Amino acid sequence: MEKFDVIVVGGGAGGLATALTLRSLKPDLKVLVLRRTKAQPIPCSVPYIIETIGAVEGCLIPDALLTGSGAELVVDEVVEIDRKRKVVKTASGREYGYGKLVLATGTRPAKLGIPGEDLEGVVHVQKEYEQLVKAYNILKNAKRIVIVGAGFVGIEFVDDLATGREVHVVEVLDEALPLAFDREFGEIARRKLEEKGVKFHLKARVKEINGRERVEKVVLDTGEEIAADAVLISIGVTPNTEVARKAGLAVDEAGHLIVDSFMRTSDPDIYAVGDIAQKRDFFAGRPTRAYFSTLAVAEGRIAAMHIAGLAPSKGVEGVLPAYSTVVSGTVLAAAGLTESQAKERGLSTVSATVESVNRHPGNLPGAARVKLKAMFTSSDLRLIGVQIAGPESVGEMINYAAAAIQSGLTAYDIVKLQLATQPLITASPLTYPLQLAALRVIRSQ
Repeated sequence: MEKFDVIVVGGGAGGLATALTLRSLKPDLKVLVLRRTKAQPIPCSVPYIIETIGAVEGCLIPDALLTGSGAELVVDEVVEIDRKRKVVKTASGREYGYGKLVLATGTRPAKLGIPGEDLEGVVHVQKEYEQLVKAYNILKNAKRIVIVGAGFVGIEFVDDLATGREVHVVEVLDEALPLAFDREFGEIARRKLEEKGVKFHLKARVKEINGRERVEKVVLDTGEEIAADAVLISIGVTPNTEVARKAGLAVDEAGHLIVDSFMRTSDPDIYAVGDIAQKRDFFAGRPTRAYFSTLAVAEGRIAAMHIAGLAPSKGVEGVLPAYSTVVSGTVLAAAGLTESQAKERGLSTVSATVESVNRHPGNLPGAARVKLKAMFTSSDLRLIGVQIAGPESVGEMINYAAAAIQSGLTAYDIVKLQLATQPLITASPLTYPLQLAALRVIRSQ
């Protein structure tokens, strides 16, 4: 039986970040990555495989990125963890010994649990190569598609598939992107897609999927029937923690592995990173659901530093929602809380919505409107949420905003931040969106 200093189970963002960081910090460590899928897709690029990328093979993380670091890679599935012997067993019957074990097994798609969900032509959003190839072939050849779920992944699939196809979106809530944005920003996304011919069915559920051997139509609880030759279900995920639970590791009610701030599970020699690890809310410290590659990478690096003995005094201090997407050329990005989320937490808030231009003057090439909404606590004007819509530069604006939230900056801090501005690439320092919003809430006091 071969033994390794560290075995990483899973080759996605969290597992890859762990292995690469370990090899970078401690090149003498013997590191093995066990991955059950023969090729590793880039998770965030999955919605673009049909038209924008044009092939599943164009959406893969090169194995050389891992093996070139000196880590070993074996394609096999871990089916058992023997904590007493510190051994993992695989589907092929092999055993590998570990000093430290890092679990990064990700998630599987959640299912609707309705009649017809197993018909040919019904696909769930997949992150593993083999299933993704099947989904690609179904969606590529479909002309009438129903997409269930108007969250980030669903909306990105819609945007990629809409041209040349009849696309319907079914969403149980009352707007697109309902869990990440306030209504006025979700509406921007929906209207952009409606301009491309997409039909939205809001406040509706799929009751059943009908067909003889493959999909023919989708029946909603409103009584409406939608003809379709493919259905894509994008309603969330479930953590892949079955093997860990069988090994006796502690999990929460949702099935995530309970970890400390350095990503250690209930067994101090076993870590968990990425989607399978429990997350705690940045603002309240309570368990929350969050499935982002950027978060998985951060957790993988924290785990690797801790294993290498180079961890800072603090580990992960809570999950701050921060994300962005592109809909018909418009970037939509958010960080922190929405108004409804702030109300759920009992927070009294004040907000300001401003519009600016990403160039100064606004007649320069590439000039585009930027809409920003910033939310602050009423008591001390601490920034707790930002939503932005606009051109490509919004993608970096939201990162700046997320850093401000994590640092606990107030409106008074934000208006005096010293930033680099340049006519051809940024808004004017007089109308930089987040600072302008901060000034407006100060004025309102």
